Amino acid sequence: MAYKALYRTYRPANFDEIAGQEHITKTFRNALVKNKIAHAYLFSGPRGTGKTSIAKIIAKAVNCEKAPVENPCNECDICLGIENNTINDVIEIDAASNNGVDEIREIRDKVKYLPGVGKYKVYIIDEVHMLSTGAFNALLKTLEEPPKHVIFILATTEPHKIPATIHSRCQRFDFRGVSVPDMIKTLNIIIKKENIGIEKEAIKVIAESAEGGMRDAISLLDQVVSYSDENVTTSDVHAIRGTVSNEKLLNIANAIYENNSVEAIKQLDDLIMLGKEAPRLVENLIKFYRDVLIYKNVNTDDDDHLIYKDEKFIELSKKISNNMIFYYIDCLNKAQNDMKWTSNAKLYMELALIKMVDKVEKQEIYYDDEIASLKTRFDELKEKVDNIDIKPVVLNEPVGKTEQIEEQPIAKSFEETIEKVDVIQENQEDEVFKDIIKEEEDEVESDVEKIVESKPLYTEEDIDTSEKEEVLEETNIFNTPTPKPVTKEIIPYKTFDIRYVEDVLNNAKREVKVTMNMKWYDIERATDDSNLMYAKMITEGRLVATDGEMIIIQYANPSICNRMMKPDIKEKIVKMLSEFFDVEIDYLALPEVVWQEKSQEFIKKWKRGEKNIKLTPIRHPELRDMPTIDHEVEDMTPDSVKDALELFGSDIVRVKKGD
Repeated sequence: MAYKALYRTYRPANFDEIAGQEHITKTFRNALVKNKIAHAYLFSGPRGTGKTSIAKIIAKAVNCEKAPVENPCNECDICLGIENNTINDVIEIDAASNNGVDEIREIRDKVKYLPGVGKYKVYIIDEVHMLSTGAFNALLKTLEEPPKHVIFILATTEPHKIPATIHSRCQRFDFRGVSVPDMIKTLNIIIKKENIGIEKEAIKVIAESAEGGMRDAISLLDQVVSYSDENVTTSDVHAIRGTVSNEKLLNIANAIYENNSVEAIKQLDDLIMLGKEAPRLVENLIKFYRDVLIYKNVNTDDDDHLIYKDEKFIELSKKISNNMIFYYIDCLNKAQNDMKWTSNAKLYMELALIKMVDKVEKQEIYYDDEIASLKTRFDELKEKVDNIDIKPVVLNEPVGKTEQIEEQPIAKSFEETIEKVDVIQENQEDEVFKDIIKEEEDEVESDVEKIVESKPLYTEEDIDTSEKEEVLEETNIFNTPTPKPVTKEIIPYKTFDIRYVEDVLNNAKREVKVTMNMKWYDIERATDDSNLMYAKMITEGRLVATDGEMIIIQYANPSICNRMMKPDIKEKIVKMLSEFFDVEIDYLALPEVVWQEKSQEFIKKWKRGEKNIKLTPIRHPELRDMPTIDHEVEDMTPDSVKDALELFGSDIVRVKKGD
């Protein structure tokens, strides 16, 4: 008897044998038991994930002699007949080769006939997306209202090519790729039944190589069993697949990381000599760096990929940064695209490797990585400093004996007294100074009292008359009066001072802002031709906040803000705004990026419940501080006229203007 391939031999016969599609098998189990099978289904998903297998299981279950059941019995004549393709009630059609209108019309004419043996006629149309537009149109009415004894099951790998009219008439089920653990579980069942000798690592390589397709995994297992003499090894799998082992990929990756172009090219030549293709090598390297990224940034399990257990892989993933990995993948991706348009794929592979080890190309990434490393170290040091427990100074009782300190004379000034306190604190841990320290403390307190009584801390000359009332007594460590610091001088506002923004946002009036915005674009219509240019400058911006006295106008370009804040222009615009809104009003022009930054900063602090919010200063490389306008006019009156006015008065002296 001819050999039967493993994927055909171990095709699932019931829902229990389907791997990785629990969301679909559970739905159909319940539908079969409750007798709620629909008239049309659409199965979509990658190849080899069980679409046709589940379709045949449904066909057996609805026609099983023991129906309704959640699984076909696979023992009755009907189940066995459908399994052996000897019953004509289950019709499988390949739409790739039967995609014309005539074939669909033939189906439409035959659906009206009753099934010969079972209860239902089941039409399984595979690769249904290959049907022509006319064929889809011919199928529409039959698919929507088929006879009660007919079930349609459509299977496709490209559901986006199917018309929406077909979608709306079917229940759609999306099949997903089979996970590596589920695939390994199924492969182990087959290996045990077939008594195949194979390494555990080789099974994982087969499952990873299948990329979610169960049929591909079983076919690859069948192929490597035929290839190997005894036990199947990982090398056998790589030899059949044409892929590169993890060890070889690690050697290339380490050479690239160490900027060793000679070793990287040598490793590439060795693999080419072994029959590996350059496009496949690029694909394998991209997947390798993808695995590094996943391992570094996602919580992964060792069962996900075999390479995650490799110590060399773990060591490399710790050394290489995310930025560098992205750079490597970009280089490989560009080489992969270039290979599509050339007959010499190896050339682009070599160029990609040289670019990946070029230090000049990677210089910017080195700088970024170094800055990130320094920032991490700084944060760690800052955290350690913050966690240091600083304890208050406490005088300890002495238990030993040492040289006695000479008594110091009474301090002549407050500074000398403070120095004595420092001396006491420095020697506080010395256990001999119990009595001496006590005497010194008493002496220091006495000295301070004498100094305070004999001379005030601030003399009349030191304190201005206007500031005397602001000097209040406070208590220092010796309970002596100390002056309250004098209020600092108020710094005048600059052109782009953050205090303007703080004042407006802390006292913002939404109603006033809404009212002003409603009239904003009327400014141009309300002005005369001489001031139209200034009106257009105003309406070019957007009023974003106001407290009733000051408005903030947002502009896209910082240069416009600088122009708006020039003293001569601002004077005219302030006058225009005040007259238009009938209220004394000032403004601040800000670039959009600055306003967004400051408003977001304010909102964050406001949400934390802060009051009288303070913001960081405005910093923008293109904003310029503007000089203030000096309105004073120089007096050009001659000295002789001034003297006459001073002697005789302005009532008597008359100054005649010259021609």
